[in-house]
Amino acid sequence: MAERGLLANETATGTEADEGYVALLVVDDDYQCIDVAPGACRLLGMSRDEVLGKRLDALVAPSARERFRHVWQAFREAGGHAGPFLLDGVAPYEANITVTARVLPSRHLVVLTPTDRDEGWTNGPAGARDSASRTRRRAREPSARERQVLRLLASGATDVQVGAWLSLSPATVQTHVRNAKAKLGARTRAQAVALALQRGMITPSQ
Repeated sequence: MAERGLLANETATGTEADEGYVALLVVDDDYQCIDVAPGACRLLGMSRDEVLGKRLDALVAPSARERFRHVWQAFREAGGHAGPFLLDGVAPYEANITVTARVLPSRHLVVLTPTDRDEGWTNGPAGARDSASRTRRRAREPSARERQVLRLLASGATDVQVGAWLSLSPATVQTHVRNAKAKLGARTRAQAVALALQRGMITPSQ
């Protein structure tokens, strides 16, 4: 039976164009979905109940499933990034898949990033990009407020929701996200969330 509670069970209220949605899923060692954030539901065009309990390979197009299984075997222990994969949703998208391994025992964070909004990513394992450049950009760690914003984004919140909860304007939330990305050496907010989780700066919602 699918578990719940690692990601907040928020109802999506923004428009399709909201940047605040990050497509996050939590899967077990057999890549079965045990929790899903609203952004992933929006990307796949499926309800939360439709996604929970599915294996990740069932969410990609049949022609990509064998390749996905090979990727999962490589990423299960250490995580990584690969793509694009054609998602088998109501409105098919090509998306890159990033795995942050073992955010909790036998629990792995998966980020889906549509390729048309993710020009900065490259194929291959996470961390394969220029390490010196990333080291320079993360000379400082995100502030407590920036980490708080990232944690709320990881729970599935939008910029508007984060702003309401923290008494900030959406523009200020976006500034915190930009600053956190720069400090982490991340190119997208999804990557910033994944890196913050991987480095123990934030934890999934319980």
